[in-house]
Amino acid sequence: TEYGMGCKVSTGGDVYGFGVLLLEMLTAMRPTDTQCGNALSLHKYVDRAFPERIAEVIDPHMPSEEDEAAASVRMQNYIIPLVSIGLMCTMESPKDRPGMHDVCAKIVAIKEAFVETL
Repeated sequence: TEYGMGCKVSTGGDVYGFGVLLLEMLTAMRPTDTQCGNALSLHKYVDRAFPERIAEVIDPHMPSEEDEAAASVRMQNYIIPLVSIGLMCTMESPKDRPGMHDVCAKIVAIKEAFVETL
């Protein structure tokens, strides 16, 4: 959005773009999809469901466990933290967004927690 509106290239814009990409991957939606209509951005659409109703906006085709307990653990330990990163990266003001170093550290921690469960 920022670059499309003529804003200068910046690391804050790159963080925003990464956050949008992450939210798109998790929801299988684009910022221009009609579900995000009524002047809602993808960020606001996801944020309204976060975290209590996040399962309602996550990609329904994402593989999931049949076991309800395992699905709950996956949601709490991996999906919600990833959505949180996407939401932090797409904050309206660049000064409210994390740096990519912090984003990378959070993603690595999620990955390491996932690998430990295998």
